[in-house]
Amino acid sequence: MPEIEHLNTEVLNRVPAEFRPLLNLDHLTTWTLDRQREHNVDHGDYEAARAMFQTVLRSQVVEGDGKWSARRRARKVEKHLNRLVKASRDAAQASEGLRTAYADHVRTVAALPGQRAAKAKAKADRRGQMNTFATKSLNKTVGAMTARPESDDEASGETAGQSAGKGSGGRTVRGVNDLFDRKGA
Repeated sequence: MPEIEHLNTEVLNRVPAEFRPLLNLDHLTTWTLDRQREHNVDHGDYEAARAMFQTVLRSQVVEGDGKWSARRRARKVEKHLNRLVKASRDAAQASEGLRTAYADHVRTVAALPGQRAAKAKAKADRRGQMNTFATKSLNKTVGAMTARPESDDEASGETAGQSAGKGSGGRTVRGVNDLFDRKGA
């Protein structure tokens, strides 16, 4: 059964033997069509019984009845037949819904490995692009730092952002932020 290739065999062994073939979409289609036929036959029988009961019960007029009395009495019986008619119609629709939902499920499960592989590939590509970007950025930063000439001011023990005073000619010691703003250098 190709539809249940991802199913655990332990779980499959717990399913009663008479229902295992239903896990195959072809068998399920045949089974649901049979159920629909049965429910449609029942639906027709229930509608015929409802029509017969309506006719007979609504015609039972008792002396002293009001205009709608017979109809109200008949309604107490008719509502149960109406439920049978609705239940058989809903059961036929539900069996068709079962077949289409299971077909969608089988198609979704079959497509999952391919979707997951495509998603993993896209993720790897994004990471590769990010790694390339980070490498280029680091190379630019290292290049900017190595291209900057060394001066005696940095060796004199001054801290970043402080003025060197009289001995350095009024030049400010540059910090890391100056690497990104090279207008004044």
